[in-house]
Amino acid sequence: MNHQQKDDNNSLRNWQEKLLPPEVIMEKARSNGFIKRMRKLDPTYLLYVLIFGISSHCKPTLEEIHRDYQDLGGKSAGTKEIRYQSFHNRFDSNMALFLRAMLDHYINITFADSPARLKGPVGILKDILIQDSSIVRLSKKLAEEFPPARSRSEAAGLKIHAVYSAVSHSLKSFEITDEKTHDYKKIRIDGNIKDVLFLFDLGYYSHYVLANINERGGFFVSRVKNSAKPKLKEIVSESKIFDSIFEKGMNLGDFLEKVPKSDEIELICTFTGRDKEKPWGKKRINADFRVVCFWDENDKIWHNYVTNLPGDAYKKDEIYQLYRYRWIIELLFKEMKSDYDLGKFLLAREPLALIHVYSMLIRLVLSRNLYKKMVASLDEDEKPRYGPLLWSKVFAEKAHEFLSIIDQSIFGKESVGERWKKLEDSLRRLACSRHKGYDRISLKYVGF
Repeated sequence: MNHQQKDDNNSLRNWQEKLLPPEVIMEKARSNGFIKRMRKLDPTYLLYVLIFGISSHCKPTLEEIHRDYQDLGGKSAGTKEIRYQSFHNRFDSNMALFLRAMLDHYINITFADSPARLKGPVGILKDILIQDSSIVRLSKKLAEEFPPARSRSEAAGLKIHAVYSAVSHSLKSFEITDEKTHDYKKIRIDGNIKDVLFLFDLGYYSHYVLANINERGGFFVSRVKNSAKPKLKEIVSESKIFDSIFEKGMNLGDFLEKVPKSDEIELICTFTGRDKEKPWGKKRINADFRVVCFWDENDKIWHNYVTNLPGDAYKKDEIYQLYRYRWIIELLFKEMKSDYDLGKFLLAREPLALIHVYSMLIRLVLSRNLYKKMVASLDEDEKPRYGPLLWSKVFAEKAHEFLSIIDQSIFGKESVGERWKKLEDSLRRLACSRHKGYDRISLKYVGF
């Protein structure tokens, strides 16, 4: 297999120099009050450690981060020794603001420079956006700042609300709240959404949101809540049995109780309601959407999906496959928690909790940025063998090698060109799955 990159502009060394320039990092540190004048703590070196200093322990600690920082450059004049207590005290709200600014910077770069494109039945769309949330457990000392969802729980809970972009193949936006904040309150339907597809799970279910997306030229696929009662307007699927049961205006649930439990059914239903947050300040919703119903023989239940995608372009099974693609954001959270240390620190201060989350999200976004660059440079027949989950494991295993090469490039006397090439070859080799012909869900609708 030929792992030689197609263009030297995609080389690992150039990627590092473009994404981690000291002048940008220093500007963000100064503008957010983290650095007023240079003393013992260099924000550039600190950021390198936070990104690539992935812990080798089950429970990472701030002491480990301090050791990595002290080790960067050794005893050279480039870094001044900083005692642990002074290092610990710098992990404050200003550092959190600095890291938040760097995270926003990397999200914008990753979204703007993405080589990804939608393909297949969604090739005519601009993007696919998926929203979900994940909880990070904190020390019970933070229960007042981040109250848990259940009053009996001793540990505090921080919730990350994230929006995943298929084109970016990474985060598009995020927000941090306490665990008690309901997902619905953090739905992000921003900007020009024409020809953008939204995939929602039941936590974000709202007739008002669906109607809003439809009115603004966007598309959606969502599960239908069991408690929802859309009214039947039309049967699309042809069947004499369905016709004999159908009554215009009957509830979807009542209709499904009477039909044979072995079919796929497509209907047009009327959805009504008001905005949950402002029930008296918004006009009443009354909209007709497609509903596709699949009988699950194993669980003996109907799975019902609502969408405004046109039926002539997207058949029933394609709606189901599109909703399955929502699983990608679950894999994203799994990646952060299993490979990138998210939630493994024992956090008892609010700034430290935010610093931890921002650091892990920066690690994820930069890892995904490099993943896309690597995959885009491969031959077409090799690309399906590179999935993000295996990539995240290899990136985590090689992270300290990144740090070592950066250390040598800054403080060493010898050229690091060969080391960058060797690391790049290792990443390409090890992140390539041994399984050929695997139908990878992460690449089902996206190509590089």
